[in-house]
Amino acid sequence: MRCNWLVEYWKIPKRPVGSHAQMSEQLKYIKPKQENILRRYFTDYKAANNFAASIFARGDYHTNIKQG
Repeated sequence: MRCNWLVEYWKIPKRPVGSHAQMSEQLKYIKPKQENILRRYFTDYKAANNFAASIFARGDYHTNIKQG
């Protein structure tokens, strides 16, 4: 069976936050090091997308779906 879809996911670095009354700055994308990227392979896009959405919904991971 051939795996056609790859989901890469990595932890979002946590930053200390101030008071709820303070204006928070926009989060910036930080490219992770290769050794910090976790990977999971899927045979179809729908399963890969469902997995990526569930990981992203936790709020502490970035996700990326690739074909190949």
